[in-house]
Amino acid sequence: MSISINEAYDSFRKLRTEKAYYIDKTQMLKSFLSDNFKSAVLFARPRRFGKTLTMTMFRDFLDIRQDSREIFQGLEIMSYPDIVETFMNRYPVIFFSMKEVFGGSFDEIFRNYQILIAGLFDDYTYLLDSDKVSSIHKEFFQKLLKKESSKEDTLQAVDLLCTMLYDHYKKPVFIIIDEYDVPMAKSVGTPTYEKVRDMVEHMLSYICKTNDRVKAVILSGCLFTVKNSTYTGVNNIIPYTILSPLYASSIGFTDENVKKLLSDAGIPEHYETVKEWYDGYLFGRERMYCPWDVLRYVSAVLDGSYSEAMGPENYWVNTSEIALETVRGFLGKTPGVMESFEALLAGKSIDCPVKDSLPYHRIHDRAENLWSALLETGYLTKAVTERMPLMPLRIPNKEIQDVFRQEIWEFFKDKVDNIRVRNLVNALWGQETEEARAAMDLILENTLSFYHEYHEYSYHLILAGFFTGLGYIVLSETETGYGRSDLIILDPARSRCLILELKHVDKESEMEDALKEANSQIIAKKYESRLSYQGYANRIKYGMVFWGKKSMIGIV
Repeated sequence: MSISINEAYDSFRKLRTEKAYYIDKTQMLKSFLSDNFKSAVLFARPRRFGKTLTMTMFRDFLDIRQDSREIFQGLEIMSYPDIVETFMNRYPVIFFSMKEVFGGSFDEIFRNYQILIAGLFDDYTYLLDSDKVSSIHKEFFQKLLKKESSKEDTLQAVDLLCTMLYDHYKKPVFIIIDEYDVPMAKSVGTPTYEKVRDMVEHMLSYICKTNDRVKAVILSGCLFTVKNSTYTGVNNIIPYTILSPLYASSIGFTDENVKKLLSDAGIPEHYETVKEWYDGYLFGRERMYCPWDVLRYVSAVLDGSYSEAMGPENYWVNTSEIALETVRGFLGKTPGVMESFEALLAGKSIDCPVKDSLPYHRIHDRAENLWSALLETGYLTKAVTERMPLMPLRIPNKEIQDVFRQEIWEFFKDKVDNIRVRNLVNALWGQETEEARAAMDLILENTLSFYHEYHEYSYHLILAGFFTGLGYIVLSETETGYGRSDLIILDPARSRCLILELKHVDKESEMEDALKEANSQIIAKKYESRLSYQGYANRIKYGMVFWGKKSMIGIV
């Protein structure tokens, strides 16, 4: 089967009219409109999971100005004639996205919001010719269209438009706001944050309050960040976060979705690779994948740009700057955070109380807020299906593990002279053990001060971060031969690799024996066998032993 992958589309209508591949998620329409209707809801998901596609699906199904039967033809929602008859293109809809509402000052941010509102109103100028709309409302409409209205009138603009649509159609309005929290996310940590938060909450309060003119308000975003607002209307919002069982599989790809996609693309043999790299999320009780990653991967395989030598790419990196800044803000500052990152990167879970209503300005207050924010933004996932007082969290997959390694590199490279790192790496490739040991000790002097305790994985984390940051392929605790090697560093371009077996000892006197044990382990468990089969002709093997800030390195 030949399929067309358009992974960057965020328009349901465009995706369907251009016959792009689509995993049917229209069951969500029935679930919300018929089975679980609420007047104000938030669908919270990490970036790139398909929130905008979902919001435009709602818009295109409901909007009274559209004829959407053709683009929904063949999809699951069409098997519910009562829903189709009652809702399809039967209601006025207001749809807009807040993703471009940001700036360097509050005046700039508010001006961008005014531009957004003016653009929105420009799409409804036909209301100015309606004899059902009051002249006073038309006057306000004109001022908003020209960006001449006051701040207060601008914040009430969506409510005004809702009133005018209700008067014109004699039907309540669906209001759909995509990426509602971007203005707050972009301004967190700046002097403008409180004003921006007040602006967004004030706007939402007008439309989320009990209002016969509003059928429902549907929001999308990353965090439920407006709970317990001073604006009472905002407190009516019902959040469906990644902890919620309801709608858990409605946004994102399930395992069945991925298998079907790979089968339809004619590449079912890639399933295990996709699973290893992009699976691992638990939303509610459902196992989920990020659509952006899977579609990019499949597209690369189909168009021939996928490199077997390089392996799967990290497509998701840098799609959520706020989460990355959160990680960087905590590394080396908050007690226990580095050790927790060690545990996560070692494939373990950490336990913490999770908050699914976390204002952006509270993220930096304490470590537990960090983990909650990283959970909500897709950098961590639950390790269990049910909600618990102390939730075990883990890194979902290899892609995110790679992201964290890159962040460790970004953190440490500012603390260590880059020349020392280069000296270490060059000495290891050059099989110069004494030079490698001297460089390693100098690095440890500058990095281990950020840890509260030293573990084997402390050293593992530092080395993995350095090699990842320098562009090498890093395999951590990968099955090879008769066991799992601590670190394998691949340089495909030169058909060479490093095999590193790490040990940590409590006493300096134990270092020599531990080094012998590490070297023997590499040979006994045949760690290089897999690499020989893969064509790495130059396979350099090292045992490394650490005691505090001292190292011992021996070549096998």
